[in-house]
Amino acid sequence: MDEKDKRLSNEDESVTEENRSEELAGTDAALRHERKNDNDQRLKEKNSKKLEKLLKKQKRKEKHSRRKVLTYEDMPLEEREDEELSSEPPKKFKLQGKKLTAVLVIVALLFGIVFYAFNSDKLSFHHISNFFRYGLFNSRSEESFPLDIKGMSVSSGNFMRIGQDICYTSDTKTQLLNNYGRTELSAQHAFITPVLTVSKHGALVYNLGGKGYQLIDKEGAVFGDETKDDILTAAYADNGYYALVTESSGYLSKLYVYNQDHEQIFAYSFADYYVTSVSLNSNGSRAVVAGVSALNGVEISSIYVLDFTKDTPLSFLELENNIIYDISYLNDKYACAVGRSAAYSVNTYNGEITTTDYEGRALTVFDINTDTNTFTLSLSSSGDGRNCDIVSCSTNGFTDKTFTVNKKIIDVSTFKGRVALLTDESVMLYSKDGHAYSEQKLSSDPHAVVLYTKSDAYILCTGYINAMSL
Repeated sequence: MDEKDKRLSNEDESVTEENRSEELAGTDAALRHERKNDNDQRLKEKNSKKLEKLLKKQKRKEKHSRRKVLTYEDMPLEEREDEELSSEPPKKFKLQGKKLTAVLVIVALLFGIVFYAFNSDKLSFHHISNFFRYGLFNSRSEESFPLDIKGMSVSSGNFMRIGQDICYTSDTKTQLLNNYGRTELSAQHAFITPVLTVSKHGALVYNLGGKGYQLIDKEGAVFGDETKDDILTAAYADNGYYALVTESSGYLSKLYVYNQDHEQIFAYSFADYYVTSVSLNSNGSRAVVAGVSALNGVEISSIYVLDFTKDTPLSFLELENNIIYDISYLNDKYACAVGRSAAYSVNTYNGEITTTDYEGRALTVFDINTDTNTFTLSLSSSGDGRNCDIVSCSTNGFTDKTFTVNKKIIDVSTFKGRVALLTDESVMLYSKDGHAYSEQKLSSDPHAVVLYTKSDAYILCTGYINAMSL
């Protein structure tokens, strides 16, 4: 082959190679384009699924949203603002809701205050503690009300309240019981004629006409001793001081006052009057004493006000044709004296006296309440003890409230505006102005009633002691 033919042959081969390269390049571009289309399709499908999920999620949000529309790209700005405002609660509704909440809170607070005012005695720590200790977790016990006291003799005068507990003295022992009938303290004695007197500090028991006496404080400590002469009466102060009045050679009576350590701090002899009752103020710095004597066949009672830092009485009063049964401090300024024909309130600082005359009515029973600084009288206008006027007197001796019951009243007890009246068959609860609340029948002979809340009372009956709600 000549040179010319060789050149032509080489040129044809070059053209063929170029064509092949172009074909390969075209094929590769086609493949890349196809792959790109596939990727775009997959991406569109993936984005479509994501968009579908987002739309579903958005719809769920719309169901729980106050707003009707969550996306506002196509809405004018004015319409968006109107839509947002229309979706919010009205301001008037908001204000009414706040007012209603405030009213409910105020009503709840007032209800709580009223409930506490009428039930504060039942919400005391002592009362609540007893409920959890005995009423809730340990209700079954032989030591519970009604409490059997068969074989024991308990007089109505030896049945008294210390706080919300009941204290009684029988012919053999003194016991303090809580409102579930559990014994808080107990002390044996050997007195022939035991007499009980109490204070916030505890109990004092003495042998009337004998020489022995016993002190039991609320912690359970017991102290016993004897006097030189026979005991006539005694008193126990809230701070633990106590007084004993005895017979005395050369005198009709003699008063001895002791501190918490049983050391004598004061003594006073009475030459003209036989002492019937004594009371100490709360800090044991003063005493009021009632005595009785006779002059030309006329009974005369006396009232002494004694200051333990002075040798002579601060005040001395004489009352004709009356016998003082009991005298007691109502507070550190005023004392009351309850007698056979009249009762008195005495200002122990200036000696002024206010008289509550019975006006011919007979005194059946009375109650002196040092918690409220008042005293209550049951005065019968009939010979059989019926038709009793229940007279409540304030600290200064003025009559506060009066109402009448057509029954024979054998005992009375008061507690913060409530009056419990005991008859021979039932116990009745009244307000001081005569509003009747309830009446409970009793199955045994009753002797004494003691209110310890506005609606709960201890009852002393023949053979048992009970606690009941009235």
